[in-house]
Amino acid sequence: MANTDTSFPENITVAEAAGRALADAGACTVNCVPAAGASAIFEAWQAYTGRSALWHYHEEVALGIAMGTSLAGGRSAVVVKAHGFAKAANAAIDALPFGAEGGLVVIVTSDREGSSSDSIFDADAFVAGTRLPCLRLGTGDVYSGIIEAFVRSESSGLPMVLIVEDHDLQQLVPAPPPAPALPRSSVLPQRDALRHTLFPGNSYPYEVALAKLAGRDWKSIPRPELPLFPDGLPEKFHSTLLSCAPVFDILKGMHDEIDFIMGDTGTSSLSVCPPWEIVDATTYYGGSIPMAAGALQAGARKAWAVTGDWSFVAAGHLGLHEAFRRELPVKVLVFHNGKAVATGGQALDEELFERLLIGYAAHVSRADVTDGEVLRSTLCRAHCSERMEIVVVDFA
Repeated sequence: MANTDTSFPENITVAEAAGRALADAGACTVNCVPAAGASAIFEAWQAYTGRSALWHYHEEVALGIAMGTSLAGGRSAVVVKAHGFAKAANAAIDALPFGAEGGLVVIVTSDREGSSSDSIFDADAFVAGTRLPCLRLGTGDVYSGIIEAFVRSESSGLPMVLIVEDHDLQQLVPAPPPAPALPRSSVLPQRDALRHTLFPGNSYPYEVALAKLAGRDWKSIPRPELPLFPDGLPEKFHSTLLSCAPVFDILKGMHDEIDFIMGDTGTSSLSVCPPWEIVDATTYYGGSIPMAAGALQAGARKAWAVTGDWSFVAAGHLGLHEAFRRELPVKVLVFHNGKAVATGGQALDEELFERLLIGYAAHVSRADVTDGEVLRSTLCRAHCSERMEIVVVDFA
């Protein structure tokens, strides 16, 4: 909630105006990786709201969590410098077809003279390449521009990117009057797996995004049917999906008790297809854990992240760190089959996989996919837990 004290100074810095706008817009999640310019905005938001939110370590995770918050209907923001936005590009390019339910705004602090960066970087050109809607804000436009960006994000169903120049943030501007409170629904958005699940062959999310960018009615686009397993999916995935079927069947029975099941762009996420239809959303490789964490921050009661062992090692564990630090009760399901099925079966580094799990040993439980009774009890116990749980399903 924004500070209600009316004894504000007549002039404030541009960074303070940005922090105040994030608060007045009702952003429930604001993520920031420390960097020139970005830190000043985040600290101003902390001071104005009285919240001691934790810093983030990785920009891709920060954006992934914000995407999960948006999917669950919450307003979210990410504040990073231009180089950090490039680091988050894996999530950023998926943010366009993924869209936004609650307003999602990314504030990029640009350092086009390279005064506090390792290299000079054209932030405007890079953001333009993602095709995300973008505005560059001047010093006098920051407060109103951020408020309007949340309005536009929710009306268009797309994330918004705002670029501000780093050296402008300490300039003084007249303190803006508080903007009227933006209305916000307390109801979780309706699930729409077809629109929020990104996997090869599903062009519908991208077609929806293009319609939104053009200002057309995306709801008039014909909705295709999700492919039916097995005939509707490539044969190379059949054996893996069949081996995972015992887990899918259990999750399908639990689905009504779970607000969101998030997936990665891996083979297991094809369980979005009938007869299972259990995954609600997928984005980039390793994005399931950050998105589940973000949904919980927006008020979801139960959120699962479904990932593979290779994806977990590559990137998923980065989201696990942030969920753990924030004591978010994410439920993580890791399919441990020892290979990258989607890309040709490359062998997993088993020693590294186990080493990553050691740090969370108290949260890890394991079950063999062939032991149906133990598998069911392990998943149900994790589901009922009030803390973070990691279930590793081992395959022979």
